[in-house]
Amino acid sequence: MLHSTKFKKIFPLFCLWFLTLAMLAGTSVAAHAALFGVSEQEEIDAGQKVAQQAYKEYGQPLPKNNPMSRRVQSIGMRFANLSDRKNIPYSYQVLKNDKVLNAFAAPGGPVFVTTKLMDTVSNDAELAYVLGHETAHIDQKHIVKAVEKQQKVSIGVGVLGAIFGSNDSNLFGAFSNVAFTVWSQGYSRDQESEADEYGVRWMSQLGFDPNAALTMLKKLDTGTGNSGLDKYLASHPDPKAREKAVQKEIAEEKLENVARQHGGPSLNAHSLPAFKGVNKDFSNDIYSASPTTGGEPIIAVQSGNYKVVLAAVRSFADWAGAKLQVNGKVTTITRGNNSIQLREGSRSAVINGRNKTLSVPAQIHQQSLYAPVGDLVDGVGGQVVWDEQRHGVQVTVGNKSTFWALSNW
Repeated sequence: MLHSTKFKKIFPLFCLWFLTLAMLAGTSVAAHAALFGVSEQEEIDAGQKVAQQAYKEYGQPLPKNNPMSRRVQSIGMRFANLSDRKNIPYSYQVLKNDKVLNAFAAPGGPVFVTTKLMDTVSNDAELAYVLGHETAHIDQKHIVKAVEKQQKVSIGVGVLGAIFGSNDSNLFGAFSNVAFTVWSQGYSRDQESEADEYGVRWMSQLGFDPNAALTMLKKLDTGTGNSGLDKYLASHPDPKAREKAVQKEIAEEKLENVARQHGGPSLNAHSLPAFKGVNKDFSNDIYSASPTTGGEPIIAVQSGNYKVVLAAVRSFADWAGAKLQVNGKVTTITRGNNSIQLREGSRSAVINGRNKTLSVPAQIHQQSLYAPVGDLVDGVGGQVVWDEQRHGVQVTVGNKSTFWALSNW
């Protein structure tokens, strides 16, 4: 969670947990064990409920087609695709709040930034640092671990009983105790430092200039004290200490070189490889891009009234464990008794011995052959499902399954 000590009336982490526990009140212990020993699905469900309450308390989200929303979602999903938690439905939203400079994560995927923060960042790289930091909190399960620790250390059975519907104690009092306990501790120093560490490393791997993390931290360093929000932040590394840690990480891990290897170091997302326009042979505009298991992006293009998701043929074949053979402009993928034959620049294909007209021609994009995901999956005997909630495709081939998220969809 990121803060500016300049703003005292902020919506801190303890409020999110207060909301989480409040929304779970009344559910059975068997159905929802809250966030103590929480399952992934329970964490996701809790996060969605927190998000709804956060809108009421903190500000409504901007529409998806708002330029700020599109910017945050497109950059944020780059970090989501670097996360090891592939089943988490990461989402990135801008909340209409021009008074509070902040960003925070809810359980199970939602990440929020305020319009005040959006007006404060000077470039995409500073925003990337913020979004990477918040994504890391979810990726490393910091929120779950923080509450599990509170349960072990200081939340009694009576409090838990009140939360989950017991009449043994006063519900409001239980919530107050939980809120105060989490407020007193929040994220640990190690967790905040770890979120910085992952966020800065990830932004470098995406080609962003890691030094933008330092300029953003300076904007958060607006004073110190020991009251109000400063008291809450007292258990966290202060911005100056975080700056020193980030500087050390950049130097020791040679993160500027890492960014250079990925098209940077850049302050502008649109100058990085995954955001470049498609080859001129594509007559359709690219809608989104995100890394796949081979490092190459998947892309979504407009074809008439439809959007079509395409994947790099070679990377897909490698991931699916299929054989790939290239003969001139003809590429054949074979897996068991299934096969697909593609011709560069053509909409004609042969899938499992049957002629098929592709919705978009197999075509070169950034020196790789691309083809529609649905056809590639059919050609190796797999299944693909569009996930509307998570804005991406769930691909299953044999005993392998992966989720590829698309930004700006």
